[in-house]
Amino acid sequence: MLGRVINVAKSVDSRSGHGAVEGGQVAVAEGRVLGPEEGKRIPFPIPGASIVIKASGQRAPGDHDLIEISLEPGSGGTPRPHVHRKHEEIFYVVEGQFGFLVGDRQFPQLGPGSFIHVPPGVVHDFRQSGSVRSRFLLVTCPAGLDRYFEEMSTLYSEGKFSEAALRELRLKHDTDEVDVSWGR
Repeated sequence: MLGRVINVAKSVDSRSGHGAVEGGQVAVAEGRVLGPEEGKRIPFPIPGASIVIKASGQRAPGDHDLIEISLEPGSGGTPRPHVHRKHEEIFYVVEGQFGFLVGDRQFPQLGPGSFIHVPPGVVHDFRQSGSVRSRFLLVTCPAGLDRYFEEMSTLYSEGKFSEAALRELRLKHDTDEVDVSWGR
């Protein structure tokens, strides 16, 4: 979101000596700070789970979504082993414990500060594996997987949520389910 417009004189990059701005007016973007669980909250069809979209990209590939996901103990495994052909995902555990499947490796207990990178084409899954509420941040690139969660929420709130609808939604959003058993 663009905020105010400011007048600038010619600015010079101190390393290269080249002018960075020739003068005139420049739109200044407004920053955004969100506290824990602040953002666009969407209902989620799994008891004990919540989704908060922190940032949602609207531009060309290279942009990202940032989503905060919380799960209560016993909320089970979500989503199921799957792969994205185009999307890259980064998970950062903020609190609690999560189990992750990444490729053919299993990580049953990852706690706060754990960073999980999943490039396109790598099978992955996660589940809440602790005894207290757990939360992670999910960064997806390019942007667009936030709409997957929003559409899932709409299906649920309209009473149209089913395995068939979920399968169709996943295919629409670059998510192929994979038949892999892990950590049960």
